[in-house]
Amino acid sequence: MSRTVALGMLFLSTLLYSNQSLSITANQQINDNSFYGEWQWSDTQGQYQQLKLQFSEDLVEQSEVETFRLSYSLTYPSQAISAYLSPRLEHAVAMINQYVDDPETRLDDILQALRSDSDSPSSKMLWDAYEQYTHDAFRHLGLLPCLHPQGAQYPCVRPNYSQLFYQNRDRVSPIIDHFTQQGDLNRSLAEAQAWLLTIPSKQENNYSFTSPVDVLKDNRADSDERALLLALVLSELAPNYPLYMVYPADSVGSASPAWLTIDASSGIEGPTVIIGDSAHTLVSGSSELIKEMLLAEVQLISDALY
Repeated sequence: MSRTVALGMLFLSTLLYSNQSLSITANQQINDNSFYGEWQWSDTQGQYQQLKLQFSEDLVEQSEVETFRLSYSLTYPSQAISAYLSPRLEHAVAMINQYVDDPETRLDDILQALRSDSDSPSSKMLWDAYEQYTHDAFRHLGLLPCLHPQGAQYPCVRPNYSQLFYQNRDRVSPIIDHFTQQGDLNRSLAEAQAWLLTIPSKQENNYSFTSPVDVLKDNRADSDERALLLALVLSELAPNYPLYMVYPADSVGSASPAWLTIDASSGIEGPTVIIGDSAHTLVSGSSELIKEMLLAEVQLISDALY
């Protein structure tokens, strides 16, 4: 059984045994306004720079829904995933039972049916549905399963940074276009890093994640939100080299603190750190903090974005 499927079982069990009926809906107070933002700063050559962005009402609403869904799921993973699974499995059971002739093989208890070793056609169909819906749930919520530092009996999820990366590339294309105008790769990256410094830092939060459009709208970001925003730009500047989100393995929820790195063979200037057997060039986050963690033998996850 895969970790995703095993976690789905844990989440489903939590909901069914607590007799809760949950659904996830976005906050109905979403603002019906487009967003306009403007940033000014001095570049690495001391020259005045200006970046203007405008997002449509639909894009702002789409981003707010994504932020709400992901933050809710990181805070209440059992409820979020179970709310997705339970109605779909109940429907699957109802459909399967329509075609069961033998009362002995009817599916009346979802958890009991999943935990049994029955080779009956109805049990196999339920397992097929369960595995598909579990993977769909993680994809829908933008999550990845992980191992909880206190043991496998505890739910553990993190943002699916690769999924978020691909979902947001087109949304912030004006930023990408702005920083790809320089002819020199390292200078373009330095300009993007200088712009990111104009976005104030916020406290690291273990149970929420703000989508890139919302980060720009709120004009504040923690380390993993900032790293993903820079990744969207850097992927266009150096598309042939892997990008990685790096974060502590024992993190639960949002994986803060986090760093963005690129394969050291890219030639991009910056501190080099060895994670696993691979050399990474650090492009966001504190080099001192990551080196302290490595010296303390804190296990780090190097999660490729593409």
